[in-house]
Amino acid sequence: MPVGSLGVGSGLDLDSLVKKMVSAQRDTKVKLYQDKIHGYDSKLSALGSVGSAIDTFKSSVEKLNNSTLFTGRNAVIDQPDDDKTLDITADRNSSNGSYEISVNQTAKGSRIVSSPGLFSSSNDVVTTSGGKLKLMAGADSFAIDVAADTTVAQLRQQINSAADNFGVSANLVDNGKGDLFFTLTSTKQGDGNSLKISNTPSALSQSAVSTNEDGASINSSSLSLDSVSTEGLSAGMLMMPNDNAQDAIITVDGIQIRNDSNTFDKAVSGLSIDALALTTKPTKVDVSYDEKTVKETIKSFVSSYNDLVGVLARSAAKGSVLNGNGMVRNLQSAMSSSFMMSHSDTGNLNTVFDLGLKMGRNGTLSLNEAKLDKAVSTNYDELPQLFTGTGGLANSLETLLNSYTGRDGMSRALKDSLQKSKDNTEETLQAYEGRMKKYEDSLRDKFTHLDSQLSNMKAQGNYLNTMLGQLK
Repeated sequence: MPVGSLGVGSGLDLDSLVKKMVSAQRDTKVKLYQDKIHGYDSKLSALGSVGSAIDTFKSSVEKLNNSTLFTGRNAVIDQPDDDKTLDITADRNSSNGSYEISVNQTAKGSRIVSSPGLFSSSNDVVTTSGGKLKLMAGADSFAIDVAADTTVAQLRQQINSAADNFGVSANLVDNGKGDLFFTLTSTKQGDGNSLKISNTPSALSQSAVSTNEDGASINSSSLSLDSVSTEGLSAGMLMMPNDNAQDAIITVDGIQIRNDSNTFDKAVSGLSIDALALTTKPTKVDVSYDEKTVKETIKSFVSSYNDLVGVLARSAAKGSVLNGNGMVRNLQSAMSSSFMMSHSDTGNLNTVFDLGLKMGRNGTLSLNEAKLDKAVSTNYDELPQLFTGTGGLANSLETLLNSYTGRDGMSRALKDSLQKSKDNTEETLQAYEGRMKKYEDSLRDKFTHLDSQLSNMKAQGNYLNTMLGQLK
């Protein structure tokens, strides 16, 4: 009998009766299971927030526990931001000190241009016989095959698109007076690296050479590749004054240094000097420990610590899902204890509180930046011992946090345990729902049989009533 038709035969609402009987057996227990699953989800979500805050704080701790943080250098250049002549990067191999640096000459590439009157249109042919052009700048070179009747515009495209072009740019410049100039610019910098172009005529061009009656050679070709070369008797490409490639020259503390590029990365140990523009007088450069990065790292450490303390406090508050959780409570206590330890036996910085840190009643940290600035500038050498190595605050905290993070950490173990409990509860609920389905099917079978019997009895009763009525 289809669901919903139960009771049709007897006229009784047996379908509602079955549903109420199943509901009385099922609903309360199912809600208990669902509430339990919801509780696990809430705890897993809360642990996720705690774990994320721990990871963020651990990242800031690892940066503070890195000894190279305290060996970094910073170069301060006495120049306006809108008129820079130098850009200097200092690594940890540089020495603290002051330098006076001048830029006497900046490195540049070279430029060549076609002779005036050689071309008047981009359609002018550069050679009627063809051949090969070789473009050279110092040790770099590339060659192109030029077909007969190639125009200056086609040659420009061929040079610019050459696969092994080392940095040569070809352009056409029209002066508006009937002259078109073919220009080539090379990015290859340094003395002796000026651009040169040589050509080799094609076999056809070479076979066209003959001698006159005086024995002098003549070329039957009307236009050869000499027109776009810097070499040859009729070279058409010229280098104008000051267009040659040149070295960069700087002076460091009275010592002149040359380089074939504007980046001097070997002139002074640990410094990379970029010459940006000529100077009119020596520029002062001070190299010192990178106190700015250290202070920013300490501030980030304080901020992420307070974020973690806030998350832990909310998670463990009365009425929260992690209230009374041992992992949260133990982490709060262990972190606070780490700050109370003395991390240095000598010097002016015995604890991190000497840097201007202060711990409030709620466990969060505040920072006196003026005190931090003074402590860092006057006691910089003591900072590594305060934070890194055995007994250092950052080192101690990193060791502590390692026991909470990672695949084998307490946070992961607790999450896995909760997830397993949730999975088991979901399986139990699914099994219980299966039993309830069988229980409902059983009830329906029984009431279907009862409905059939009542229907038969009703039919028999109607028949007897009809017969008795006929006897009257």
